[in-house]
Amino acid sequence: MGAAAVRKAQEAAWLNGLTSDEQQVVTTARRLTEILPLQGACYRASLFLKYHLEIVHGIVGTAVVGFVNDGTDDIDCSHAWFEFGGHMTDLGLVRPLNPQIQRAGPLIIHGREFRSGHRWNYQPTRSVAGLAQFAQLLADPKYAVKMRQADQLHRTMVATAQRNDLIRTYLDNAPDGGTYDVIAGRL
Repeated sequence: MGAAAVRKAQEAAWLNGLTSDEQQVVTTARRLTEILPLQGACYRASLFLKYHLEIVHGIVGTAVVGFVNDGTDDIDCSHAWFEFGGHMTDLGLVRPLNPQIQRAGPLIIHGREFRSGHRWNYQPTRSVAGLAQFAQLLADPKYAVKMRQADQLHRTMVATAQRNDLIRTYLDNAPDGGTYDVIAGRL
């Protein structure tokens, strides 16, 4: 048996060991990676999973809006991922918004790595070093406006992730026309 066949058999065994809700999370996330332009779409992907799985399938998970750090410096970047049953799904870091500056991370679906990538550190809030770096950038006139905008966006997304009505509004205002109904219709 070749390496690809072994991986396929291992994945099938893993999938068969999941509950029906977990299988639905995996199926939806995998399909979403095929139809959603994911470059820089961590908020959209995570919020879509939370909203769609809850509204359509009755599966209540959490869209976490926190921070990630690639380990090369102390800058913590706002990022979103989905959690269900103690397992993370991250569809965003595999295609970062700025691939020329940000390292591509792994594609993680329900705790399983489907595509390898650079290991990022996940945290619900900025680290102490990240807070110090943020304060330093905020004090620099060259970066202050961008830092305030990024902080406001992060706060808005934290609030949005808590309420399905705000999630739906966010999804329906996708600038590329990929509204909730358009994406859900392609699943």
